[in-house]
Amino acid sequence: MGIFDKLSPTPTTPRRKPGTPDQPEPSLAELEAVVDAHLESITQVGLALEAIKQRELFRPTYPDWPSYLDARWKLTPDYAQRLIQAAAIAAKIKAAGLPEPTRTSHTRELAKVKPDAVTQVWKESLDEAKQDPEAITANLIADKATKHRKRKARRKAPKAIRLKGKGWSLVLTLKSVDVDPLRALDEATDQLEAEAKPKAA
Repeated sequence: MGIFDKLSPTPTTPRRKPGTPDQPEPSLAELEAVVDAHLESITQVGLALEAIKQRELFRPTYPDWPSYLDARWKLTPDYAQRLIQAAAIAAKIKAAGLPEPTRTSHTRELAKVKPDAVTQVWKESLDEAKQDPEAITANLIADKATKHRKRKARRKAPKAIRLKGKGWSLVLTLKSVDVDPLRALDEATDQLEAEAKPKAA
């Protein structure tokens, strides 16, 4: 049984808790040996990094995850996260009996696809590339994925804030959802006070 039989449970097998006698979790040294030996393998490196991160095996030698990645592997947290995401996608494709993606550019495009269409898009890409994963480009996957894209969340335009008082009304139109209305009103008050000072003088 290989180290990744411990890391990647099948859909019908629940994840075992760390330290079970029949199948102990791999140690930091075992996981780092996988990363060191398979830096070109998306699935194995991603699974090993995910286990190290989830179990915080980098402590106490390193204060946090970014420090560990930089000092030990010269990786950024963003790139490590892409490898972890890529491993999950590659494992799903492998479970469907298809050859795995060989580059992170493959899985980056597949990550934009609806989860239930990932294997279909990869299969169509493989068919066009004559079953050679190395011949598949990110553009080919993007072309096959067009009708299966995840919908981007639409940011609703912020509503105008209308305030009324005796003898006055104020409409605050927000151009971005990121604007804090109270801060905007404070800035407006400051501007009004600045304009009023020359008149008073």
